Amino acid sequence: MRRFDYTPDQCAEFHSASESEVLPAVCQLQDQRRKKLGVDTLRPWDMDVDPSGRSPLRPFTTAADLVARTQRVFDRLDDELAGGFQQMQDLKLLDLENRNGKAPGGYQICLSESRMPFIFLNVVGVNMDVLTLFHESGHAFHTWAARAEPLMRTAPIEFCEVASLSMELIGGERLTEFYSPADAQRARRAHLEAVLTSFPWIATVDAFQQWVYSHPDHTRAERAETWVRLMERFGGLVDWSGNEPFRANLWHDVSHIFQSPLYFIEYGIAWLGALKVWSNWKKNPQAGMAAYKRGLALGGSRPLPELLAAVGGRLDFSAKAIRPLIELIRAELARLVEHAN
Repeated sequence: MRRFDYTPDQCAEFHSASESEVLPAVCQLQDQRRKKLGVDTLRPWDMDVDPSGRSPLRPFTTAADLVARTQRVFDRLDDELAGGFQQMQDLKLLDLENRNGKAPGGYQICLSESRMPFIFLNVVGVNMDVLTLFHESGHAFHTWAARAEPLMRTAPIEFCEVASLSMELIGGERLTEFYSPADAQRARRAHLEAVLTSFPWIATVDAFQQWVYSHPDHTRAERAETWVRLMERFGGLVDWSGNEPFRANLWHDVSHIFQSPLYFIEYGIAWLGALKVWSNWKKNPQAGMAAYKRGLALGGSRPLPELLAAVGGRLDFSAKAIRPLIELIRAELARLVEHAN
C-alpha cells in the first residue's frame, strides 16, 4: 500500500506509546469533564457537549469576515505566508461560502496547469471553520512552497498533513483575532484536547485494521470481539453499559476502513510531525517557521524521513519520542486553565 518507510511493528509501537503516554492524559481530561457535568460516570453522549453549558463559539459572521481575520493571523505570523494567502484572495482562489446547491465538504487542491492552490469550504460561522481554514491554508502554503519544483510530485500523505496540522497549532496561537481572550482560551483548549484524544482513537482504528488483515479467516463475532477489546484498551473512562451493540459496531462509522485500507496511522505520524514543528516554533518562532517552509519547499522530492527531518522532526514511534510532545500539550492546557481561573 505504498508505505515504504515504516513497518507494522513500528505501528504497534505507536499503539503502545499512545496507551502509555497519551491515554493517562486523556483519562484525566475525561475525569475533569465528568466532575464538571456532575455525573457518576461518563456516557458516550456526554463527550460532545460543553461541560459548562456555554453556547457555541461564534468567531465570525460572513466568509469575508473569516478571510479578513485569518489574513490578520498570517500577517502576524510570517510575511511570506501572509502574501500567499493575500494572493489567493486577489486571484479568487477561495470558495468558502456555504450556499444552496453547493457540493458539501472542504479541501485544498493544486490546480494542475498553474500549480496554484485552491481552497473549497462550506463555512457557517462556527469554531471548526476557523481551524479548517487554518488547516487548508497549510496545504495551500505547501502548494505555494513546492511550486518551483521542476516535477509536480505529491509528497507522502503523512507529510502533507504535517503542513496542515502544523498551521492549526501555530495559527491557533492567534485566536484573539476571532475572540475575546477568554473565548480564545476556550477554543484553544478544545482544540488541544481534541489533539490528545486523537492518539488513542488512531491507535484503535489502526490496530483493528492490522488485526483484520492479518486474520483473513476471522468470523464476524471475532471481529466484533476484537474491536470491543481495543475500545476497552484505548477508550478511557467512557461507560458504554446498555449500549454494547453500538460500541461493537462503532467501527462502521470510520469510512477509511472501507474506502482506504490500512489508512489511519498516517494521521498519527502527521500529528507527531506537526507537534514537533509547533514545539520548535514556540522555542524560536523565526527558526521554527524557516524550517517549516524549508520542508514544504521540498514537495515530493524526498522520502518521508527526510521531509520530517527538514522541518525539525523525525520518524519515531517510540514512547520516548512521543512523551515530550504530549507533555507540551499538557503544559499548554494547564496554562490555559490557570489563565481561565
